[in-house]
Amino acid sequence: MRSMMQPIFSLYVHVPFCAAKCHYCAFYSVPLRAGDALARSYLAALKGEARTLRSSWGGKIPLRTIYIGGGTPTVLSPDLWRGLIKTVTEFFDLSHIEEATVEANPCSMSDSHLALWRGAFVTRVSLGVQSLDDDELRWLGRLHDAKTALRAIEKALSYGFDVSADAIFALPRQTLRAWRNTCAQIISSGVGHISAYQLTVEPDTPLGRLSADAPLAAPDGYPFYRFAQWYMEKKGLIQYEISSFAKPGLECRHNLAYWRQENVLALGSSAWGYINRASDGFRYHNVKTVWEYIALTDSRLPIADAEILTGEKRGGEAAILALRTKWGVDFKKENFAARFGDALTEKVISVLENIPPRLVGFERDERGNVERAWLTASGMRVGNAIWGEIVEG
Repeated sequence: MRSMMQPIFSLYVHVPFCAAKCHYCAFYSVPLRAGDALARSYLAALKGEARTLRSSWGGKIPLRTIYIGGGTPTVLSPDLWRGLIKTVTEFFDLSHIEEATVEANPCSMSDSHLALWRGAFVTRVSLGVQSLDDDELRWLGRLHDAKTALRAIEKALSYGFDVSADAIFALPRQTLRAWRNTCAQIISSGVGHISAYQLTVEPDTPLGRLSADAPLAAPDGYPFYRFAQWYMEKKGLIQYEISSFAKPGLECRHNLAYWRQENVLALGSSAWGYINRASDGFRYHNVKTVWEYIALTDSRLPIADAEILTGEKRGGEAAILALRTKWGVDFKKENFAARFGDALTEKVISVLENIPPRLVGFERDERGNVERAWLTASGMRVGNAIWGEIVEG
C-alpha cells in the first residue's frame, strides 16, 4: 500500500501535432504531414523522457490523473497510440488512477482510437466541439461541421467514456440565440462536462495577425457568460470552476490538480509542470519545439525554464487558484494558514471582506472568524478584478 507521506502526481502529456492550425489557437503544435516519421521520432523522445523521470524517482511514478492533450492527439494513428499507451504503462504506476483524459477532434477520432482507449487506462474523452453552428465553425478554422461533432459525442458515449465538450463564445456576429442553441444541443447530446471559453485573440495566431490590421468587432462576452451560468445550472451542470460546468461527480479531476496547486508532471515539448517541495513550489516548462525535444538524446530532462514560488507569492497564487473553483479557499488552520502562515491568511481574508458582499461568500466559525471564502456566480464574472485585488493587497 502506498505510504500516506509518499507524493502522488498528475501527468500532462503533450501531443504537439494537428491536421491544420485553427485560426484562434495559440497552443504550440505543428501540422502532421503524410507519414508517421516525425511523430515516431517524437514518441521515441517522449519514451526517453519518461524513462528519465522514472529513473529520477527510483521506480514507477504513482499517478492520480492523466491528461493527454495537444495539438490533436487523435491525429496519431492507432499504431502510434499503442506505443504511447505502452510508454505510459511502462514508466508510471497506474494503480491509483482516478481519471485519464484524452483530447479528441471530431474529425480524426475513430472507432479504432476509442477501442484502444477502452482497453487501456482512458476514462474520459474531451472533444473540441467549439460551436454547433457551421458558419461559426468555418470562421474558427475548424475542420468539422456540427453533425460530425454530434456524431463524435454519440460515439464516445457509446463506448462508455465520460465525455466533455469545449465551446467558445463571443465570436464576431455571434448572437445569444446562436450561443443558446450550441449550449442546448451539447447538453442534449448527453455530455457530462462543458468547458466554455470566451474567444481570446492572441498575437501570434491567424486571428491575431488579422486583427492587428483591422480589430475584430466581437460582442461583449459578459451576457454570453452570464447566460451560460444560468442555463447550464438550469440543465443540471453546476459551475465548479470559472470556465467549467459539470454534472455532480463528473468534474475534471486533472484540472482541479492545477487549481489546488498539486503535483503535475510534464511530458513532451512545451508541456508545463508544477512540483510541491518542502519550502517552495517548482514550476517548469519543457523545451518548446518538436525538433528541440527530439534533439535531446541524453538522459537529462528537457526543462527549458523554471520558476521558484516561495512565501507570499506561493500563498497568494494558491488563494487565487482556489478562488477559481466553487469550493474557494479553506482558511482553517490545518489547511491554508498551516501552509502559508497567519499573516498572509489575514491579508487575503481582509481583501475579500472588502469586496462587495454579492461577489464573495463566507463560511464562519461560531466566533465569526472566516473559515472558507468563495466567489459567487456574480463574483466569477469579475474574477480577474478580485484576483488583482489579492495581488495588489
